[in-house]
Amino acid sequence: MKTKTMIRGSVILLLLALLSTPVFSQIKFGVKADVGLNNPTFSTEALKVENMTSYSIGPSVEALLPLTAVDVGFDLSLLYNDNRMSVANLTGNNNGEKIEVSNRYLNLPVNVKAKLGLGGLPLKLYGSAGPYIGYLISGDKIDFQSMSDDIKAKSFQAGANIGAGLEILGMVQVGVNYNVKLTDNYSIDTPNWRDPLNGKSDSWSITASLYF
Repeated sequence: MKTKTMIRGSVILLLLALLSTPVFSQIKFGVKADVGLNNPTFSTEALKVENMTSYSIGPSVEALLPLTAVDVGFDLSLLYNDNRMSVANLTGNNNGEKIEVSNRYLNLPVNVKAKLGLGGLPLKLYGSAGPYIGYLISGDKIDFQSMSDDIKAKSFQAGANIGAGLEILGMVQVGVNYNVKLTDNYSIDTPNWRDPLNGKSDSWSITASLYF
């Protein structure tokens, strides 16, 4: 129930931003996507986690106030996020049995944003930073026969990110984003399983947006 409430609240917040009277003189609607650049491998005595991939996509709104040299404002997005990884069981006599795990979140990042023009060129540099929250839509349990408990993805995640990139022709933005998780992703009582799955980690991604 809490997850559904969060999803509805996120959608309503985005719609209000899209439909409200613009306070800023530059407001654009579009689509944002990102793909994770990291492919980390983690292991402990019990589990080995590898081949981690991630991508996100969803609607976005950007609102900026032109100042003397820099445009300043915010961007708000509602992103469907898919994370996939392979998990191998290092305990028991299963010869490193592997399972594929996928968790899907609905993320709501809110960033302060600034743009700087490059003279008469149709290019601008931009920088952004801000927090995000996310709720689990669906997720796979990590369940091996030799384990007494299932490892389940938590329903809530949060973090912060900072990014920079280039805007072309006032429409296309391409950049790099640095993300830091501030919450654990999984819940389990066994200490040996915490490190690879619950360690608060950072990651890099390449982002692309198309605004109209």
